[in-house]
Amino acid sequence: MKVDENQTKSESDIHTKGRQATYLEVSRNLEEQVRSGHYPPGSRLPPQRDLAIELGINVSTVSRAYKELQARGLIVASKRRGSIVTGGAMPAVPASAQRNAQAPGEGTNGVIDLTVNRPATGEFLTQLARTMAVIARDPRFAETQEYQPPQGPEWARAAGAKWIAAPGFTPSAENLVVTSGAQHGLYAVLSSLMGHDGVILSDQLTYYGLKALAPAFQFELVGIPSDADGLLPEHLEDACKRMRVKAIFTVPNLQNPSVVTMSLERRLALAEIARRHHVAIIEDDVYGPLLRKRLPTIASLCPELTFHIASTSKILAPGLRIGYLLTPPHGAALAAEAVRTTAWMPAPLSTLITTRWIEDGTAQVILEAQRVELQARQALARELLPPELLNSDPACMFVWLRVPEPWRSDDFAANAQARGVSTMPASAFAVDRSTTEHGVRINLACASSREQLARALQILARTLRDRPRALFGTI
Repeated sequence: MKVDENQTKSESDIHTKGRQATYLEVSRNLEEQVRSGHYPPGSRLPPQRDLAIELGINVSTVSRAYKELQARGLIVASKRRGSIVTGGAMPAVPASAQRNAQAPGEGTNGVIDLTVNRPATGEFLTQLARTMAVIARDPRFAETQEYQPPQGPEWARAAGAKWIAAPGFTPSAENLVVTSGAQHGLYAVLSSLMGHDGVILSDQLTYYGLKALAPAFQFELVGIPSDADGLLPEHLEDACKRMRVKAIFTVPNLQNPSVVTMSLERRLALAEIARRHHVAIIEDDVYGPLLRKRLPTIASLCPELTFHIASTSKILAPGLRIGYLLTPPHGAALAAEAVRTTAWMPAPLSTLITTRWIEDGTAQVILEAQRVELQARQALARELLPPELLNSDPACMFVWLRVPEPWRSDDFAANAQARGVSTMPASAFAVDRSTTEHGVRINLACASSREQLARALQILARTLRDRPRALFGTI
């Protein structure tokens, strides 16, 4: 069997428990090899049919295993190039059965998991139960068993335009595409922008979902320095002059992971640079609705070049996989084509639930419950962690904790995990291997209660006061 030149070992090294291997066993073995570096980022997994022959199992079993890996963010499927390894840039989320066997908010071995953005309250489930009891009476309910337009039905796009609206920003549903979450929207943008090469500029510490897509689309991700106001215009200008830049990616509100909200002056400067060099802007605004007072969106300042991405997954619940992508004029058709080729259409039932909630105000009820709880948790973080080391905002789901010397971010995260708290180190967000600020992202909403969060923050504070220690064995 021919081996891909990017692979470092033969495909026959994928072992299973004999000929009766299930798709879960195959996916676990492949995941281990991806995370260990056996299949490095950008390499291809074996073709499904070839692997099925190699292992002596059905192709359908291998196909299910690959879908499982894709759901975990370890690979991206490409019709042209096959199954591309992302290198595990997205954090691994335990299977639901495994999580249910543990205390809420705790991972394996009782570790308190503060790595994932999930709801801080149970208001979503309360509202979902009420909605499920009456949704069959909605006149659009019958449509949920039918195929939908890839861009989403007209009523869903109208609701999406209402969701992403902000002061001075009333987007048109004509240029809006409904997606299966923000990451799906980002995929749709990149598929319409990228050829076989090109550069995307972003913060030096950026959203790991963007990093995961880089090898799939074969673009170079270049980090731009920033400060408390956002990306530095002079560095953006210089990069646009020197490189073949296709897009500038930014999270202008509550940037992930730095918690920075870009100033109006920087937004205007970014828009002007993009116009001058005719570079697209990707505005990831999934956290914007959490802010009670919002600055103008970049899409409102530069509508002709900006792709604006929003989602309900972070604000309401990850299980409600609905996103909204506002494109520049005449760009919706290409984005809708990407939706059709990857998911065919947004999930009809989730689309209807989300639409009803936006229309009747339920989404705002859940949002307000989130805001209140997050404000209390942010206060807890400022009380228990050194304020001089903390980037925080009362509306944000996470904080950024800078770690002082002699700590390095990876060492601090490993020591904290050994003590019972899991965080996300700077390396998970770093665009390249150059020196970046050493710190960890702490997801406050991830803890099951304020009491559990307080225990975790106290452990992190004690770890900060200690020194880095050598760790042996499995953490």
